[in-house]
Amino acid sequence: MDADKKWGIMFLVLLGACLAAIAGLTALVDPFFHYHKPLKCLSYPLNNERYQNDGIVKHFDYDAVITGTSMTLNFKASELNELFGVNSVKVAFPGAMYKEINDNLEKAVEANPDIRLVVRGLDKLWLLEDADETGYDRDSYPDYLYDDWLCNDVYYVLNKDVLCGNVKGVLGFTHSGQKSTDFDAYGNWMHAFSFGKDAVDAVYRRADRAEAEQEVTEEEIEMVRENLTQNVTELAKEHPEIDFYLFLTPYSIYYWDNLNQTGTLKKQLAVEEEAIRLLVEYDNIYLFAFSDLFDMICDLDNYKDEIHYGEEINSQILKWMSRKEHLLTEENYREYCDRIYEFYTSYDYEALFSG
Repeated sequence: MDADKKWGIMFLVLLGACLAAIAGLTALVDPFFHYHKPLKCLSYPLNNERYQNDGIVKHFDYDAVITGTSMTLNFKASELNELFGVNSVKVAFPGAMYKEINDNLEKAVEANPDIRLVVRGLDKLWLLEDADETGYDRDSYPDYLYDDWLCNDVYYVLNKDVLCGNVKGVLGFTHSGQKSTDFDAYGNWMHAFSFGKDAVDAVYRRADRAEAEQEVTEEEIEMVRENLTQNVTELAKEHPEIDFYLFLTPYSIYYWDNLNQTGTLKKQLAVEEEAIRLLVEYDNIYLFAFSDLFDMICDLDNYKDEIHYGEEINSQILKWMSRKEHLLTEENYREYCDRIYEFYTSYDYEALFSG
């Protein structure tokens, strides 16, 4: 064997050994929990929902789940645990539509037969969407973490960014003596923003007043039904042993102003009423709604923009749920819909911007 061929073989062997070592280290540390739960000897920062949530629901120990969009990131799992006597994880997906959240919940109940409670926010923004709409860029989504195809795990175990960023981050977190991020702090954005009317005004762009009011169509009502059936109620129907505590997200009065300005206020109210009608039919779905708490909705100290409320509201929602307050039923939901219709269709929105 000539020298060049020998060196070539040695190089390939060394390269293979290095790649195997990198892959082995990533799989051992497993910062995204793709293969196993956190190692007890390491401390893990939780800081990337779409990369870590799938592994969390597959490998962590829990019997309750908090999920939704950024509207649920400020929930504190410890508060839910105390109020309901559970051991919960929080797996929220900022900006997610109903399908992405439901896909994660389906994996959770498949992986964990002990789940008995799900707390989920239903963003009113996404009621009127196609059932298969996700809202994210599929080309940039980490599909290799979500499927069972081992071949594409190379994008995880031999990923320079994962090695230098996430694996190194776990080792650095551990070396510095920090504890793993808990499910109170995971994703919590509360202290990164200012709240109040000035903060909301700074980011709110008021639309021009529409000339005509839009009416909801039967096709749109059918879209709501398909979205909720596929991404909310079907899972509840298949798992009667799980209690689903759902809530319609309580956006601020500026959200309602935007609907009024764009001529979609009555349409949205009709969409919500149909959604509520569908959801209250299920014995293991407990649906809560808070848009009739008008003092809270109109108090902009609770909000950083037109829709995002602070963690005090998240804490209060859990308390209301534990006491079954603001629970909608087949007997009372029409009264709730009438109250919010009367208030938001007659509100003096111009007063928000005068002076």
